[in-house]
Amino acid sequence: MSPARERYDWIPVDPEKHHFLGRMIGGLGLSSLRLWIDADIASGSCTRTDCAGLVTAVGQWQGHSVAIVWSDFRVNAASYGQANSRRFVAFLQHLERGGERIPLIYFVNSAGLSVMEGRTGFAEAFAIWPALLRHAERHLVLTCALGRCLGLAPLLFGLGHYRVAVANQTQLNLTGPEVIKLFFGDAVDFDQVAAAERFVETTDLIHELVPSVEAACARFKGLLAPGTPVARPDLAGMTGEILASFLDAPPQELVPGWCGRMRLFVGTRHGTPVGLFVNPPDRSDNLITVRTLDKYAAGIDLFGAMHLPIVSFLDSPGFDPRVGQSAANNFRRMLWVGEKIIRYPYGTMGVVTSRCFGGAATLGFPKVFGGARAVALRGARMGVMQASIVEKLLSGCPRLREQWRGVALRQTAGLDDLLANGTVDAVVDLNDLGAEIDHFLARVTRPLGRVTAARHVLPFGRQARARAS
Repeated sequence: MSPARERYDWIPVDPEKHHFLGRMIGGLGLSSLRLWIDADIASGSCTRTDCAGLVTAVGQWQGHSVAIVWSDFRVNAASYGQANSRRFVAFLQHLERGGERIPLIYFVNSAGLSVMEGRTGFAEAFAIWPALLRHAERHLVLTCALGRCLGLAPLLFGLGHYRVAVANQTQLNLTGPEVIKLFFGDAVDFDQVAAAERFVETTDLIHELVPSVEAACARFKGLLAPGTPVARPDLAGMTGEILASFLDAPPQELVPGWCGRMRLFVGTRHGTPVGLFVNPPDRSDNLITVRTLDKYAAGIDLFGAMHLPIVSFLDSPGFDPRVGQSAANNFRRMLWVGEKIIRYPYGTMGVVTSRCFGGAATLGFPKVFGGARAVALRGARMGVMQASIVEKLLSGCPRLREQWRGVALRQTAGLDDLLANGTVDAVVDLNDLGAEIDHFLARVTRPLGRVTAARHVLPFGRQARARAS
């Protein structure tokens, strides 16, 4: 018997006896729910207080296991004490030993480290951090913040690959309102300054605000099975035409805020889940900012955890060169995102839809960064800089201007020079895009050099492909 099984055991959940779990069961639609609880607690007498503010469980959804951790603030403000922290760590370790790829959904609502247990509880509580980090390296982790998330709680919430917060009722901070009032008086409105809404547009802690726990559950189910029907995003204009040309159905939009210069989607092509980055072609101002880079990083991390191939649809005149962007750490952000692209193991493809200038080309996941395929839509423009800008820069130097014009003659509208040197594999019309994506997916679903098999976190993607075939 493993060390964890000596202290903990599974208890089947009976909805008639365990009413306090009703919301958790109902929102996710789980069946065959089993609690991971202290072994000496009999199933017939298990109560809310027996869970010590932290529910650890596994249920079934669409025939596959899903792990759930739920903070119950009504019990000791769901503080992380020695007992529930040890159980949380043992739960994660037990999931690892099972060998099954089990996604984890964690609803975070806690006052943080238990003050009443004193400093001796620090080691047990903070042991959750490395345990959850290790779990997130191998499994998809989805987190939802609701209510008070204080101290250690927002840090654990931040380890999720996709992080949502319930709007108008969630506050995140390193300490609670009582401490803030003690030191800073009544002038600080804690609910306002710690509101989740303040984090969404200024940090990368929260990917999306949702109106309710039920909406969070719907979002998570859509990520567990990307083919699940969801509310349709606004796909007006060229963005909608591009996606409709090859997707099975309208995609799910992720991280809907942050930055309008890039939109993030997950959809399916012939049942195969695909992660999608799209610079809206109808938008002229697609300069890449620090905030845009944050969104690229979020998408790469999420799709990597889901083991999805990625297609990036690029339309950008370049990186935003204004001084404020360099002061906002844009060079380090470029390196950070570039490394993620270079190291991405599940297959990438770039499609230039309209403009591709300067360093923005790196966000088209080029072949020199390990991209498996690179194509351009007919009429797309690519270069170090837009030709009209180069002409203006060289207007005062006739010799260099003539030299540039000689180069410009070889840079044909059909991108023949880039086709010849292999930078671009094909220039296609929109109605041929689906075939190009099929070519890419066929390549990355078998081992080929750096690119490995495109697998989904759960077998839902494989099931969908089998049905489609």
